[in-house]
Parts: sequence; structure tokens; C-alpha cells
Amino acid sequence: MKYNLDIQDPIITSLGIKAIIGFYNAMSIDKMNNNGVFAFVSGVQSLFLNVVIDSINNKSNNNYLLNNFQTFFQKFNMPWVWFISPASYDNNLEYLGFKFIEEAPAMYFDLQNELPNDFNVDIEIQKLDRTDELKSWIIPIKEAYEAKEEDDSFRKLNYEILQKGSNQFIHFVATSKNKIVGSGTLFCSDDSVMLHNLATKREYTRQGIGTALTIFIMSKAKELGFKHCFLDSSEEGFNMYKRIGFKIYSTTLAYSNTINECC
Repeated sequence: MKYNLDIQDPIITSLGIKAIIGFYNAMSIDKMNNNGVFAFVSGVQSLFLNVVIDSINNKSNNNYLLNNFQTFFQKFNMPWVWFISPASYDNNLEYLGFKFIEEAPAMYFDLQNELPNDFNVDIEIQKLDRTDELKSWIIPIKEAYEAKEEDDSFRKLNYEILQKGSNQFIHFVATSKNKIVGSGTLFCSDDSVMLHNLATKREYTRQGIGTALTIFIMSKAKELGFKHCFLDSSEEGFNMYKRIGFKIYSTTLAYSNTINECC
């Protein structure tokens, strides 16, 4: 699917990239900075949680970077992905052995504008405190992202971050008639926030729960005084975010390192 930009504002693009880098930095157990191209490893065996973020796209330097990043990720035996953001197909990653995965829309909402309120969904949304072990929060996420039931590493990572006293992550759980139906996370960075881990259990999709949960989390960010809200959209969630009022400010190209697909 090809996406057209709704916003072409270098300031918004810069803020969005800064928020993305901030998110992966906060999630990381180790990191590397190669002349402004960043690598982060989370310790979770998930392709999109161990990443290179490249906003420079200097083809002449990519072979050198590749050698450094391979050594970095091999220390942890983790699969990883290379993001080019803003997107530029004028790169040589496929020549270097990478496999193109997707072009994903990066979206923006100005929290100084009014939030939509034309939804009526019978759910309760709870903000989880730092002592919560996130066992309810992880349920919709595992289902939505098809994680292995026995893999508890992502929940543990988020729980450990909370235990360290971080105030950058705020987690939410949505329930209906005492049943868990959805969850999501607000990542706070300077005057910007990012929405992450937005998930609805399959049996409750297409009932407006994702919309209600998203707007609720945005309202909490607005109450906290944040001005800018970002998210990276999946193809499945794209139309919902557009209806809420999010606009595409950039796109991100994702490439997997096929050399280490066995990891």
C-alpha cells in the first residue's frame, strides 16, 4: 500500500523521529550510535524491538555500518530490522542482503486541537500504576501481535522499566463487563507522546473499542500538557487513525537482515 503525505513539515518530522528514537532508547538494554544512525536492542526476540533507526541514509557508509551493527546484534543473538525514516528507496540495503518488509505510515495529531467525541462504547479504561505486573495489559497485545503464549519477555521488560522508576511509559487496559478487551501504552518524551501497543482482542474488533481506547489515551496526554502525538500505524489500523484525525507526516521503510534470519 502506497501512502501520500498529509503534512510536509520538517519540524514535525524532526519531532517524530526524536520521539521514535526516544522510545527505543527507553526500551533498550544496550545501544549504539554510529554518526547519527542508532541501534537499539531490547533483549526481546522480536524483529521490531531490535532496530536500527537511520534518518541519514548515506549509501556510501552503509557497508561500514552493517558490519558494526551485525557485530552489535550478534552479541545478543537477536533478530533485527533496519528502519529508514523518512523513507527513501534510494538506498542499497537490498544489495547488501536485506529483505524489504514494508513501508509504514508515521502519523501525527496536534493535541492543541479538539479530540473527537462522537463515539459511544460501553467500556471502562484503567490507567495501571507502577506496581502493576501488567498481566492483564499483555493479554490483548499477545493476541493481536500473535506472540507465543509462553513468551513473557515483553511483559517482563515493560514491568522492569516501571520498577526502575521510569515515568515515560503509562499503560492502560480496557474492560467490558469485567472482561479484558483491549490495551495500549502512552510513551512520553519532552512535549511529544507516542501511542504504542494499541491492541483489541479479536472477538471485540470492529466494535469501536480501538477508537475509544486511542482517544482516551490521547485525552490523558492532553491533560498532561503534551502538544504533539505520534504513532506508527499498521495497515490494519490505518483507516481508524485517519478517522480520528491523524495525518501522515512521513513513512518508514523496514528491512530485515536476512543474513541472520535463523536467529
